[in-house]
Amino acid sequence: MSETPLILPLIQDGTGQLFTSAHEVSALLRRLGTEWSGWSDTGATQLDALTVEVLVQALAGLADQIDVQCIDRRTLTEGTE
Repeated sequence: MSETPLILPLIQDGTGQLFTSAHEVSALLRRLGTEWSGWSDTGATQLDALTVEVLVQALAGLADQIDVQCIDRRTLTEGTE
């Protein structure tokens, strides 16, 4: 397990609503996957390695989806300027 805490930087607007960047969310998902893989390698979880790998791949897939949607949105936004 990593000694570095998982931190998600948050920004609060004037109404108290909390936000974070999509980049930070996808990075967090990837880091969680790395952590989970480490747990499986050391036997720190009761889940078998295949189950952990499926979960890690699901997190990576979600992170990829967020990244692609952000790239698409940015491309559309830049194309309208």
